[in-house]
Amino acid sequence: MIRAFFIKVKAEAFFLVLLAVAAVGAWLYVQYRQVSADRDDLRHRAELICAGSGADFAAIGTTARGIRCAQTVAGLVKFKGDSDQLAAATLAKAMADHDAQQNEDTRAARAAAEAASSAAQRMEMADAKAERTNIVDSEWFRAVNGVAGLHPAR
Repeated sequence: MIRAFFIKVKAEAFFLVLLAVAAVGAWLYVQYRQVSADRDDLRHRAELICAGSGADFAAIGTTARGIRCAQTVAGLVKFKGDSDQLAAATLAKAMADHDAQQNEDTRAARAAAEAASSAAQRMEMADAKAERTNIVDSEWFRAVNGVAGLHPAR
């Protein structure tokens, strides 16, 4: 039975080889069509990119097709990178300046709060002294001016 099968295969060998060649040919044709479609799609995208960058994709003089466009796109990419770096540096400097100003403002506010607290304490002591002695003197007026934020003339 197996022998009959091999005899039948041997008789039909030409047809089987032709079938295998046809299958390989069909597979190669499908691959070629896919590669052609991919190539056409890539070329179309390259033309769109070149049109968007303001350069032509076609060959110009002795310059090969796409070279001028590639140079223009590379220049635009470099410009974007440089712009991004400059923007980041400017933002970092602005943030550092803001932080420094905020720290300075915090120190000034702390000093003002301490001065106000000290002035209030001096006013309470001067007021207590004036109440004890029943005399309002220059020290009391300096304490009032201190609470008001005024500096007395000396």
